[in-house]
Amino acid sequence: MNSLYDVLATARRDRRPALMVDVKCRSPRDGELISDEQLEPYVRVLLDGGADALSTPTDPDFFGGSIPIARRIRRVAGVPLMRKEFFRTVEQMDESHEAGFDAVQISLSTVPDPELFGAMKSRAEHLGLEVVVGVHNAEQLERAIELGAVAVGINNRDITALELDDGTVSLSEKLIADCPDDLLVISESAFHSEADVSRAASAGAHCILVGTAIAKSADPAATVRSLRDAARA
Repeated sequence: MNSLYDVLATARRDRRPALMVDVKCRSPRDGELISDEQLEPYVRVLLDGGADALSTPTDPDFFGGSIPIARRIRRVAGVPLMRKEFFRTVEQMDESHEAGFDAVQISLSTVPDPELFGAMKSRAEHLGLEVVVGVHNAEQLERAIELGAVAVGINNRDITALELDDGTVSLSEKLIADCPDDLLVISESAFHSEADVSRAASAGAHCILVGTAIAKSADPAATVRSLRDAARA
């Protein structure tokens, strides 16, 4: 299995953006998305549709996630899996590694303390986890670059607003223009259509992360295929 960095680097080299699907059981905006008994079948459907990578939030309060749920996804998924979480401690990097994650996204919005962020990043890398630095504005992007980020996740929504703000792909379009060529870029959230995905891809994103739009669709596998095709058109 390729690593997440490998997936992103291949997408950059081939100029064919990857599609990452966010497997979240619940959304603060939309309520329940995936029931407990649907989890494994849903993940298999995503893989059948051609998802290049998966992510999952492990926060239980707002997104209905957990480490046990992540382990279930890991057992089914043969693609890179990234953990999304409101990280608070360095020990959560060890927890992520033990749960079978390949990567973690550490957001500068939720871990603003430079010392704590550095300790988390260092521990994750020591364990062999790939680190995606989450950013939401130009200042955070600049910090991520200064921190030596290999990959960034540009969240079109403010993670601290719990998906209740009106983010759009225009944020990715704006920030990608300031990204150095060697930075791997994921555009995340606020994707509602193939047109949104095409915009992020045209702006230069190497990967598009979509969750709710796929979970709410009548045919998730077909939606994965259509969004992946839109990214690569």
